Amino acid sequence: MTKGLTEPEVNKFQEDGFFFPYEVYTPEEARNLWKKFNSLEKELGEEPQNRFRIKAQLPFPWLCDVVSHPKLLDALEDLIGPNILCWGASFFTKKANDPRFISWHTDSFVYGFEPSETVTAWLGFNDSTKESGCLRYIPGSHKETAIHEIKPDPDNLATLGQNVINVQEEKAVYAELKAGQVVFHHESVVHSSGPNTANHPRIGFSIHYVAPHVRETRFEGATAMLLRGEDNYGFWGADPVPKKDFDPNCINAMLETRKKFMSITEKKIESGGRS
Repeated sequence: MTKGLTEPEVNKFQEDGFFFPYEVYTPEEARNLWKKFNSLEKELGEEPQNRFRIKAQLPFPWLCDVVSHPKLLDALEDLIGPNILCWGASFFTKKANDPRFISWHTDSFVYGFEPSETVTAWLGFNDSTKESGCLRYIPGSHKETAIHEIKPDPDNLATLGQNVINVQEEKAVYAELKAGQVVFHHESVVHSSGPNTANHPRIGFSIHYVAPHVRETRFEGATAMLLRGEDNYGFWGADPVPKKDFDPNCINAMLETRKKFMSITEKKIESGGRS
C-alpha cells in the first residue's frame, strides 16, 4: 500500500531512474517560497547558491520545513521505505536569459554512499520549462555505469566540470514542472539542464534523502536530519536544528561538511577518477 505515489509511479521511478511531476505545494504556497527566496537573495546581495550548498537547509527554519514536508515524506516512503534521513540540500538557480547550464552527469560521481541509493527531490519554486532550462534525464541510465570526463566551463554550474561521455541525448526526457512540483531522481541517473532562455529566473531547490542503512564512506562524522521513522544503524550523527535564520551553529556545520565534500571530490578528479 503506497502513501504518496501510486504503484505504477513507483515502478516508473524504478525503471527510469526518475519520476515527475509530483505536487508538494499549491501555486500560492510556491509563490510564498519564491518571495522568501527573493528576500534572502536581496539580503545577501548575491545568489544564495554561492553560499548555501550541500546542507543549504540547515541555517533556515523555513527550509527545514520544506525538506520535512509531509507530502514529500509520503512519496519518499514509497521510494526508500519508512525511515527517512535528509543529508543535504542545495539551491540550483539561473537568472533570466542566463547562459549557465549543468553538464550531463550523475550525482554518484561526487558521492560516496554505500549502497548507492540516494534519492533527490528537485523542487521548483517557480515554473521550470525547456525554455528556462529544466532538468532532463536519460531513462534507465541509473542501471549502467556512467563514465565522466572533466571539461571545465565557466558557465557550467557543475563547477568541477564533470561530463558523462557518449550520452544519447535523443533519448532525453525533459522534466518540466509547475511551481511547487517535484521531480524525484536516483543518484545514478544521467541528467543535465540547459541555459535559461526565458525572461524570468528559474529557481530550484535540490533535496537529498537516504534510508538509514545507507552510509557515507568517504569521511567520518557524516550527519543528517531524521525526518520519519527510526535510525537503527547509527551511521549518521544528528544535524543541528536552526533556532533562527542564519543560525551560526548551523552555518558552521554546513561549511564544515561542504569543505569535506569538495576536498574529497577534487582529490578524486586530480587522481584521474572518471566514474
